[in-house]
Amino acid sequence: MIVSSNMAASDSQWEAMIIEKMLLSMTGDKNTTIYTQDKQLKSIVNKLAKINMTDDCEKADFILSDIASNKSCKKPEIVFNYRKYRNKTNAIGVFFWQKGRPTIRFSPKRLKYFGLHVSGELSKFVSSYN
Repeated sequence: MIVSSNMAASDSQWEAMIIEKMLLSMTGDKNTTIYTQDKQLKSIVNKLAKINMTDDCEKADFILSDIASNKSCKKPEIVFNYRKYRNKTNAIGVFFWQKGRPTIRFSPKRLKYFGLHVSGELSKFVSSYN
């Protein structure tokens, strides 16, 4: 999981900012709609001004997935586990903590499949190997 119960509120604010930056780096500055089943992710993302939530994954621009999803939407997905990122065909990006630091990666092949491009300061996190 992204947020554990003992994390400070400022930690979830950092995570919210990173998630928002990841999404907006692909969509520009427009409002983005996401779908997630994870309650902790919902509480983090609900605070963001340019991110809207939907209960219908077909209406979402992106899926955020920290838990096993029982939906089978073919939308671009940001996951929070590296193994899931490597194995899920629609996982375009991953965000996780490693040695106390946030780690972000994007898959160029999967971004291209969905017609997406990472711009700005996060473009350096587009992997060259997958």
